[in-house]
Amino acid sequence: MAFLYFHAFPIKTFILGYTISAMKIKTSSLMACIAGVLALPGSASAQQEDPWSIYGDARVRAEFNDTEGGSDRHRMRMRLRAGAKYQASDSLLFNFRLVTGDSDEPNSVHQDAGDAFNSFNVSLDRLHFDWSMSEHVNMLFGKFGNPIFRNPVYGELIWDGDVAPEGVAFVSEYDYFNFSFGQYAVAENTNGQSEDAWASVASIDTNIGDFTVGGSYTFYGNMSGKGIAEVNNEKTDNRTNSVVGDSFVSDFGIVDINLAYNVGALTASFEAIENIRADDSVDASGMALGLAYKMENGDKFYITSNSIDQDAVFTAFSGDDTLGQASNYEGQILGYKTTLDNGLGMHVWGMAITPLDTAIAGFDNTEYRFRVDFNLSF
Repeated sequence: MAFLYFHAFPIKTFILGYTISAMKIKTSSLMACIAGVLALPGSASAQQEDPWSIYGDARVRAEFNDTEGGSDRHRMRMRLRAGAKYQASDSLLFNFRLVTGDSDEPNSVHQDAGDAFNSFNVSLDRLHFDWSMSEHVNMLFGKFGNPIFRNPVYGELIWDGDVAPEGVAFVSEYDYFNFSFGQYAVAENTNGQSEDAWASVASIDTNIGDFTVGGSYTFYGNMSGKGIAEVNNEKTDNRTNSVVGDSFVSDFGIVDINLAYNVGALTASFEAIENIRADDSVDASGMALGLAYKMENGDKFYITSNSIDQDAVFTAFSGDDTLGQASNYEGQILGYKTTLDNGLGMHVWGMAITPLDTAIAGFDNTEYRFRVDFNLSF
């Protein structure tokens, strides 16, 4: 037994030594892997900055719609927007974003609660390249946010903020003025019976002392035949433009002039709208007066009064805040924005509108909408 024990001891020592050596090798390999992971782009020890960045925001809304002498609607709405950007080079950026909401409704990415607990729809509302062609000029190509100049108090009378056009745009920023031009595909001809519907949009703005002066022109082409069927019925909701059969009564060439006076924390704005291609039988002017005050803590209070004729704007893509009356209305909007916590904001908003032409609207009641939004950016 002693003989066996004497000879077994070196064997055990050998096995133990081999095991420890193997453990050292594995530990070294593991540490090398961890070091490699920590050295990947985006980590603290990375040799170069991570070209990817993630962004987004979330919203939960309580909304109350009341109509004098009519039915009321109270609902909860939610929105999630999440995207990523890839800096391919110093001059080239790629951007995409996912959103909730109905993909066939371009001017709203909100999702209504109360659909038997069904899951929300998700679609893509950003997919474009942003190329810096020079120090002052960028080209956007794909599907992107509209670079048009907007009223600084309330800027969604002509183009809703959620509408993401598809095409190409050039954006120029200089010391004394900014300029943008976009060429967009509205409705592709798919049956050979009509030409493609399209839009051209140009805008310019500048600061003169305490004043900001800006303007834009939106031209819609080939908005008839199959183009009108796709835009008016299948793709979006033509809420109040004048239509006969499958054709708009008016063509659309919308001039928008903005003047804002900025003094300290106060901004006063005036906006004039005219569809210079409208049919003579249809009213096609608009006007807005606005006032905004930004407090020292960052809170903002604003009020605007708007009046929009039936064919002053192209209602498929104009703001959707005004219930079903995207045009042919006059009304007031009052809002207050504040910050509740780090990144969490609250927006309280109220509106009252009445139709300008009750025969067109089919009713003469005042409609009210009240909202409370909780917004978180990341």
